[in-house]
Amino acid sequence: MVFKVRVESADAKFSASHFLKEPLQCTRLHGHNYYVSVEISDKLDKNHFVVDFTDLKEKIMSIVKPMDHYILIPTNSDELEIREEKDSIEITASNKRYVFPREDVFFLPLPATTSELLAKYIHSKLKEIYPKKKVLVKVRESKSTMAVFEE
Repeated sequence: MVFKVRVESADAKFSASHFLKEPLQCTRLHGHNYYVSVEISDKLDKNHFVVDFTDLKEKIMSIVKPMDHYILIPTNSDELEIREEKDSIEITASNKRYVFPREDVFFLPLPATTSELLAKYIHSKLKEIYPKKKVLVKVRESKSTMAVFEE
């Protein structure tokens, strides 16, 4: 018998800015308030839990809070040229050049910072913590749009 628990806490969120290759409006630097929800499935443990809710909330927060109020930069992008200076990060993308203070940038090992890949990133971090459990991650970037990743 498999049980599921879901965390949809208002605290499981982060605000961040980014830019994408396409569509045109997304190539401009812009931001979102991302809301993260997580579903874990498994058999019950000896304490009759799938996972402890409090522990799961803490794990989610430890993953999303480091991204809060940063500019998200994908380090595995073929589209970006990233150059680190002493106190700044210079990004060249297509015909645009950005220079950000180093302290305002959060690097992600992704090819892009789409909601889909952010969901996969959060999923991968949770799978390190819960390797034998089924994990589903949802990242909402607006009231009407959400990306989901599960394996």
